Amino acid sequence: MFLLLIGTPSLERFLEIIEQEDDAQWKELKGLLVDRTSNINVVASLALSTCASFLTSSGPTDIANWGHPFPYLCILAGGVFATLSVLSGVGLLGFINTIRPDTVKEMQSSSLKFALTVTLLMMPFLCLFAGGLASVTGCLGAVWFGNSTWARTGVTVGFSWFITMILVIFGSLY
Repeated sequence: MFLLLIGTPSLERFLEIIEQEDDAQWKELKGLLVDRTSNINVVASLALSTCASFLTSSGPTDIANWGHPFPYLCILAGGVFATLSVLSGVGLLGFINTIRPDTVKEMQSSSLKFALTVTLLMMPFLCLFAGGLASVTGCLGAVWFGNSTWARTGVTVGFSWFITMILVIFGSLY
């Protein structure tokens, strides 16, 4: 999955680019990695500020009950995951800016180093995904603890559509 997110269709193609020692392709791949990671960092930073505003303000209507602990904790968890996404993204940017093709070849010789590198490549996206899921769950919980049946129905239908969309997206990646 992470290779699709950085623009390389497979692990084999990623390794081909490294083995060819083509400077132009290597620079293009590094540029793509930096751009995608920077975009994830921007989105995570925006999610973090949104979580902070939800946590520090009260709801204007009784449709959603923001005073209940469940939504509050979920949105707090979303903020924590967004922070982890930003931090791992900054670490990944530092790693990408110092990596060279021979460094990647060295990583192939050690399963542990390769697994850690793959994990580092996935962390910003996975943390952002977990943060978004936690925040959406908090919003759902707030509406479910509120007093509007129509809002509950709308949120349930919307969340069902959200889950379907996520399954279709991940299904299309494989």
